[in-house]
Amino acid sequence: MKKRLITAFIVITLALGTALSAGAAPVPQGLQNFKVLNTYATGQFLDVQNYSWYAMYVQAGYEYGILSGTTASAFSPDNPLTVAEAVKTAACLRSIYFTGRAGFASSRVWYKPYMDYALKKGIIDAPVADADTYITRAQYADMIARALPGAYPEINQIADNAIPDVSVSDSFGASVYTLYRAGVLTGCDSYGTFRPFERLTRAEAAAIIARATGTGFRRSLSLPAELKGEDIFKKCAPAVFFLERFDSEGVLLGIGSGFFITRDGLALTNYHVIDGASSAVITTANGRTYDVKGICGYDTKHDIAVLQIDGSGFPYLGLADSGTVQTGDDVYTIGSPFGLLNSMSNGVISHTGREINGTDFIQYTAPISMGSGGGPVLNTKGEAVGLTCLTVLNGQTINFAVPINKQALLSRTDSVPLITIVDLNTDYTIYYRSYFPVPDYGIFTGTPIYKTNEDAITRVKTYYYRQSDITVPEEKAIGGYIALLRENGFNWQSSYTGADGSMVDVYFNGNLDMSVHFGTDSPDGVACRFVAIH
Repeated sequence: MKKRLITAFIVITLALGTALSAGAAPVPQGLQNFKVLNTYATGQFLDVQNYSWYAMYVQAGYEYGILSGTTASAFSPDNPLTVAEAVKTAACLRSIYFTGRAGFASSRVWYKPYMDYALKKGIIDAPVADADTYITRAQYADMIARALPGAYPEINQIADNAIPDVSVSDSFGASVYTLYRAGVLTGCDSYGTFRPFERLTRAEAAAIIARATGTGFRRSLSLPAELKGEDIFKKCAPAVFFLERFDSEGVLLGIGSGFFITRDGLALTNYHVIDGASSAVITTANGRTYDVKGICGYDTKHDIAVLQIDGSGFPYLGLADSGTVQTGDDVYTIGSPFGLLNSMSNGVISHTGREINGTDFIQYTAPISMGSGGGPVLNTKGEAVGLTCLTVLNGQTINFAVPINKQALLSRTDSVPLITIVDLNTDYTIYYRSYFPVPDYGIFTGTPIYKTNEDAITRVKTYYYRQSDITVPEEKAIGGYIALLRENGFNWQSSYTGADGSMVDVYFNGNLDMSVHFGTDSPDGVACRFVAIH
């Protein structure tokens, strides 16, 4: 009987223990949950010196069990952080903050438990295909901000768009501004430049982790509300380019300026800068050249166009609200007057809404010249408020800019080659250079030249166009061009079998003793339509 009572007592006690455990209060969330778990010995990592700016951050990340070394004796502070490492640290931060622990199960793919947790908690939006790639500064900032929602009280007053290379409208913008305002991020220079698309080093990751875990590590920061002229130039000039436009035969038609508005090559310029161009090339501040891949949208009335440049990783400008500019505001322009790359001038806003032929412009005094058109007009924060557009000849710095807000209505996607819009916006026939009055087939159909050939003896000039590049319907590509030949005095004369076995038509202008051979051929094995001028 006594043994039964003891057994019953033990069972009851165990049951009570289980109930007490199940009813235990959860660990309160907060920064107080970050506690020292590992012992960090000075000199533990041979590549982390006590005087290094990141030494205390490396120690904190290691002690909290969030970021360890690459080996037992090396931290590799200058190595870039991988995506897998980034996801792990963000997952550990969140788990410790909310539960007081970072107990993740082991897995054959070591980072999978962290990845699954990060997806579940909204730290990332989708599984990462290649976890061994390197994380960018913007990507990591977004992870860290999302890992600890509510853990970043504002201690710094950072105005929207005050960070030189981050706009609040960027996909990662809100996260970056949250961390700047909380003192977790401080930028790379006195202007607060963030360099969002550069790789994040392990030393930089350690600093972000430490500042995320405790307010004692967070930094006070203030960014200048206005920049000096030299600072504006340093900030903005790399995003401005010189533009040269060419006709269908590669002859220079004119020059102008423009500037990037996204990292992946979207840019703004005046429509008149690319008007009539079959192709265009830009030269950036560092002297590199890139092709203009195409045009996304344009507005001939307001003289503005959105271009797609063939490339990526470009520095770009933030866009201000041009509706807020005031008469008397200081402004700067950067452009390439007469081809003089990266020329800067300054002045003031003379009038915020000057109407010319039914279109509103911003009038300003910063000097401009031919070639400046399409460049940015900048406020004292280094944001574009307009595009340089017009000047009054013989006037005293009476210049006009397209308000930057006009770009908001233009398409930023689905670019088409420049040559495809020439015929659409021209109310007259464009002819081959030196071969008037033979209509330019490429301009008429919006097709770039594949190659040309000129016979050294007969002087016959042949223009080839890849059939795969011809996008207009056949009735325009063939029948429409034949009709245009007739309008210009060329009448059908004869036909013959071409090199590829197809029929070639000959159209003759008796007044000029000139003939045009129109058909198909396959130079270099490429199926082409050709125009040969005799």
